[in-house]
Amino acid sequence: MNYNNLSRKHYQQYKTLVDSNITEVFFCDFIDNILNSDHKIIILEDDEENIIGSGTILIEKKLTYGGCNMGHIENILIDEKYRGNGYGEKIVNKLLEMCKEKKCYRVDLNCKSELEHFYQKNGFDTKNICMNMYFKEYFN
Repeated sequence: MNYNNLSRKHYQQYKTLVDSNITEVFFCDFIDNILNSDHKIIILEDDEENIIGSGTILIEKKLTYGGCNMGHIENILIDEKYRGNGYGEKIVNKLLEMCKEKKCYRVDLNCKSELEHFYQKNGFDTKNICMNMYFKEYFN
C-alpha cells in the first residue's frame, strides 16, 4: 500500500470512487489550480495502483489564536470492496500526521451522525454544533 497525492492519472478511478459526474477537464483544472501544500487530497493505493480510498486535508491559517494553523479533514471515502479493513482509520491517521507536520493546533471534521463512533474511536471528540446552508442552484 502507498499514499500518494491525487493526480491527473487518477481521474477515472477517483470519479468512480466519489460517484461523480465531474468532467476530466474540471478534474485536471482542480488538480492543477486548487490543490497545493495547504489543500491536498491523498489516496491510498494497493500494490497494483488501485485506489482503496481517499481523504482531503485543508490547512487554514488563522488570525486568531496567535496566527496558528487549523486543519480540516473532509471526504474520507473507501471503495466498497475494501471497507471494514481499517483503511479509513489509516487515511485519517495519515491526515492527522500531516496536520501535526503543519503544526495545527486543532483539527475539525464534520460527519454524518452514524459515523460519529468511528471518529470518536480515532481520537476525535464531539464538540459544538455544525450548521449548514445549501444554495441548491450552485450544487452539482
